[in-house]
Amino acid sequence: MKIMYNAATCNHYGACVEEAPQVFSFKEDGSLLVQTYDVPPDLETKVRDACMMCPTQSVQIEEE
Repeated sequence: MKIMYNAATCNHYGACVEEAPQVFSFKEDGSLLVQTYDVPPDLETKVRDACMMCPTQSVQIEEE
């Protein structure tokens, strides 16, 4: 599973950060930081939930 992130549509609501802080965080300037685009198997459920919670659908997953 890989993360696809569209910075142009992200409004930085932080739903992904709350749901999967092991993968998503905010930089000092407030922009989103995706810490890894290759999702470890133990975090797949959290990342799926984070993607579903994104109000702008800026974070999505691609199944491999």
